[in-house]
Formats: sequence, structure tokens, C-alpha cells
Amino acid sequence: MKKSEGYQSVSIDESRIDELFQVVQWAFVGEWLKEDRQDYIDAIPVERSRAVEVTDERRGNVGELAGVHASFGTDMITPGGRRVATAGLSWLGVHPAHRRRGLMTTMIHDHFSRSIARHEHVSVLYAMESEIYARFGYGMGAQTVKASIPRGPRMWHVDGTEELTVRLERADFDQHDQLVADLQAKLERPGTILNPVGSGRNARFTDPVGNRHGMERWRICIIEDAGEPVAYAFFRRKPDSELGIHDGVAQVREHGSLTPAASQKLWQVLTDFDLVGTTNTENLATDDPLLFQLKDARGARTKVIDNIWVRLLNVPEALVAREYFHDCDVTFHLSDRHIVENAGTWRIVVKDGNATVTRAEGTPDDADLQMDIRHLGTVYLGGTSLEALSSAGLVKENTPGQARELAIAMLSPVAPLTNWDF
Repeated sequence: MKKSEGYQSVSIDESRIDELFQVVQWAFVGEWLKEDRQDYIDAIPVERSRAVEVTDERRGNVGELAGVHASFGTDMITPGGRRVATAGLSWLGVHPAHRRRGLMTTMIHDHFSRSIARHEHVSVLYAMESEIYARFGYGMGAQTVKASIPRGPRMWHVDGTEELTVRLERADFDQHDQLVADLQAKLERPGTILNPVGSGRNARFTDPVGNRHGMERWRICIIEDAGEPVAYAFFRRKPDSELGIHDGVAQVREHGSLTPAASQKLWQVLTDFDLVGTTNTENLATDDPLLFQLKDARGARTKVIDNIWVRLLNVPEALVAREYFHDCDVTFHLSDRHIVENAGTWRIVVKDGNATVTRAEGTPDDADLQMDIRHLGTVYLGGTSLEALSSAGLVKENTPGQARELAIAMLSPVAPLTNWDF
């Protein structure tokens, strides 16, 4: 019996959602509270939920779920402010009793084929364990800065900040969903995820008690310019004190700003709450305005980690769905053992910011460059240089100078970041 036999892929509807949640709790190590059930239902795109089900009693109880996954249908901003149809893979996990049977591969292949059938050209995910997904062609497409900022940091002055007004409210789907979606649609940073389609759109508003760890429910800060929203952030706080010294903590999750002044006003608010000594955030781009506006950059204790992982599903469609910043004519041989249609030699010709991508003849050694599909995902959003990967020995350069040519074309003037945690 082959290790992957005895299972079948099935779709999950709301009647089986509790079975899906049981697998997720086993896979991600945790016990969920009963009162949080609706929050999790609201957070998952039910109509795009899938599972692997036992069909052979030698594998377990026939009909039980052994692995689960779901995806969000969305658009993602690419360099130059363009968009590409994207599948956001999430909720992916295997029950520990069914590990080492190829179920992860089965589910990811299922995700790939269904996404391609929906004409979604890119897949993205957040990686709980980063080494897993490179095997399936995902590359680290963006990095994020985690920061702990002491209360009331001094900032370099930005004109227009004083004229902006502030709203602080409890985050509420009915009241704030469209406001946040409209602001997201105006952001141009590569990696920005736009309104997901279908159920799961209110995932950013869900707030399970078991995830709060003593903190208050999510609140929202909205910055307005003459009544027009120009920035937002989801945040919550937790009080703490020792020997009469109040040293609470604020946590900032998703946030976005349309102008430098809006960004400064937003962080002035988020880093200066009464009874709060430290504000923590995980969603800063490596060139976020806050990092330059702080006078004492060392005062914000920071750490850079991976943000979004990117996988190209349809290479030519994905490559033409972004802008380029240097004319070039480069051939590259691509290895892709999971989506064979992507494998082979391609020619990319860039002129005036637009790319034409076609098949090319010849052996792998005839191409200017040789790389794996994960390397193309790493550089797709423009946050990593292709020449850096070549210098690291990961991309082979057959024609001297061509790694630099394509690198300059693909590098983004703005660092990529996905600010919505799905």
C-alpha cells in the first residue's frame, strides 16, 4: 500500500466545519474555547475549504478528516501598483496521526490545480515552519520588521500631521469593513492583499477569547484628513503594573497609511496611550515610514523575519502582471517539479515597464540564467535582488551580467509587505 493511498480529497461545507477545526487544533497545538466557534467560522472561507478524508480502515476511521486546507480568493498588489489574481493558502494542517503519508503534498497539489482552474496566477501564504514550503516552490517574497517601541518616541516632524484628526473605536465589521477595504484598495505597496472574495472577508475582525491572552478586544484607530480616512490600524492593550509603575503593553496588528503625515499621526497615537509603556507590532515593511521618522531608531527594538511566501502558478501570466523598472532581454531556465507547465526555458523582454514572456528554445545551459521556481517567487515582489541569489549560489548565471540585468528590472522602489494576516 503506497503511503498516500487510502485517502480522498473532499470539499468541506459548514456541516463539517467542526471536524475541520478538530484537525486544525491537533495540527497547530491548541485547545479552542467553545465560545470562540463563531469567530473561527467567520475567519475561514468555507466555500474554499478542502480536506483529505480517510477511505481505507487501515488508515483510520473511514470518513474522518486527516488533513485540511482553505484559501482566500483575492488580488495582490505587484510592483508598480498593478494587480495579480492570487490565492491565499491558509488553515493548512495534517492530523499528527496521519503524518508521513504524503498528505501535505496531496493537499498542496489540490490547491494548485484548483487555483489554476480559477485563473489565479500566484499563491501566497504565511509559513508556520519556513522550511516546508520551499519544497513546493514557495520563496520568501517579503520580510517584515517586528518592533517594540517605548512610549512617546520623538519623531522627525512631517508637515500636515497636526491638521489630521483621530477616531478610536471598537473594531466592528458592520461599521468598519468597507472603510478598511476602501483604504486597502488605495495602498500601492507590493504584497498588499485586497478584498478577499466570499466568506472570510471579516477574518480581520474576528477576535477569539483564547487568542487575547488578557488583552482587550480589538480596537481600531482611524486617521482622517478633513473627514476622509487616510490611515487605520487594529490594536489592543493589556494593563500591567509593578510597584505602582504602570507599564502596560499595546499590540498593533494590521495597519495602513496613505500619506507620510497619516503614518506619523497614526504612530503618535499608537505609541502614546496612558498606562502603556510599550507598543509591539509585527507588520512593518523594511522601509516603513515609521522607521525613518523615529529620531532614536535604536530605541525601537527590532527584528527582521519572513513575511509572505510567494509561489508562481502560471509563470507568464504572473510575470506580465507587474511593472518593471529597466529594459532587458533575458532567457532563464526554470525547474518546477510540481507544475510541469512552468518548467523549461522562458524569454522575458521588458520595454517601457511592460514584459512579454514567451517560450525559448535550447538546453538549460543555453539560457542566460538557471533557477528553481522558488527563486522566481522570492524576487517576484521586488524585495530581493536576483543578483543576490546568484551571488549566494542559488541562481546559476550562464551569461555574465544577466542576473544584474533582470535584477534591476524586477527590484521594487518600495519594499513589499502583506499587512493582512490570513
